[in-house]
Amino acid sequence: MHLLTLNITELVLGLLRGKLSRSEKTDPLANWDWACLSGDEAWQAHGKLVGDVSLYLPGSFDHPPRNPAEKISSGYKAWEYMYYVYGYLPGFLWAVQKPKYYAHFCKLVAGAQTALLVETPVVLRPPAHMLLLEYVEEFEEMYYARRIDRLHFCRQALHALVHLMPENARVGPAWLHSQWPLENAIGNLTAEIGSHSKPYENLSLRGLRRAQVSALIAMFPESLEDTPKLPRGAVELGGQYVLMHPTMRSPRVVSTDDSAALITFLRAHDITFSGLWTPRLVFWGRLRLPNGQVARTAWKECAGEKRGRPVYRSRMVRVRTPAITMNNRYAEVQYFFRLRKMLDDGGTDDVNMTLAMLSVYTPPDPAIQHETYGVLKACRYQGDASREVIDAKEITSVVAMIPLPPRREEAEDPHAADLYSN
Repeated sequence: MHLLTLNITELVLGLLRGKLSRSEKTDPLANWDWACLSGDEAWQAHGKLVGDVSLYLPGSFDHPPRNPAEKISSGYKAWEYMYYVYGYLPGFLWAVQKPKYYAHFCKLVAGAQTALLVETPVVLRPPAHMLLLEYVEEFEEMYYARRIDRLHFCRQALHALVHLMPENARVGPAWLHSQWPLENAIGNLTAEIGSHSKPYENLSLRGLRRAQVSALIAMFPESLEDTPKLPRGAVELGGQYVLMHPTMRSPRVVSTDDSAALITFLRAHDITFSGLWTPRLVFWGRLRLPNGQVARTAWKECAGEKRGRPVYRSRMVRVRTPAITMNNRYAEVQYFFRLRKMLDDGGTDDVNMTLAMLSVYTPPDPAIQHETYGVLKACRYQGDASREVIDAKEITSVVAMIPLPPRREEAEDPHAADLYSN
């Protein structure tokens, strides 16, 4: 917890801001060409950028990073550092940092993202370990540069990165042996203390009771574990997918683009329908995924945004792709809906298709993805031009799609409004 989210992040931000201790005589700030966020104006603009994109993070991401220019010295949480440095910075530095320093930073992010996974696939460990080794070696060459007055750059936390992935293989993912679960347990137990006169005795009894309850649940899980109940009006789809309200009271005729996408889907699955059929659908607003996230829809979220409400966007999703395809697909969910198949006698069967209407992003730019070691995935939003219907169970997770700031040459392009408006 402290290594990646506090110690390393402090070192990285100190370099970017030019705040590490130095001698003005032997090592002036002008020599630090990596300090792209030095100066109050650049730091304030960067902090505002971080604060403004918080609404692009789904609510399931928990606490979004606050404006670091205002809050980084007043209780900035490890959780915020994690999203800020390993989530935001690869996109925000892409436009302002020099290529050699940016590529070096992406090696750290790629390794850290693998180390922070709840489950670390075995195939990802060797490349992540190599990237972290290269990051440490190149750090000494580019920043420390064998200078005595920069010796304090080489902190113990930097060396610990070398052992991060070997320890991952030996004792498991970092979250299992970090302070995340320990501090969470401490917080829960502290909240249960009810005796101010004998707090430690009370804490011991609460710990004992927890151990007893856990033992009973392990022995009789079917009898003692609470069966989760579905929200009112929710529909269980199987595979831990749950379709949930809000929903329409009456069907609505969909747009031409949506109708064409639905017809294409039905034909691809050899489902017959009348040539005069005009799709009229009842929209649904939410889908709970097996990982616990809730995917929402543009149908409802855009209505809230138009009314000026702060909406944490949860409508951007990752779509399952064939095993032979390496790249993930990303899309914006417009709405969910259900269909019945028509029988040969003209009647209809029970609902047997729960579908999602998507607006699909372009595939991640391969050049950017390669240059950043897979850290930065830059996609273009296509709006109504990319409508597609899929089975709702092909959605695997909710993701954040954050606007990518343009580089200087892109911003100065006379056609920038047309090229980068999406």
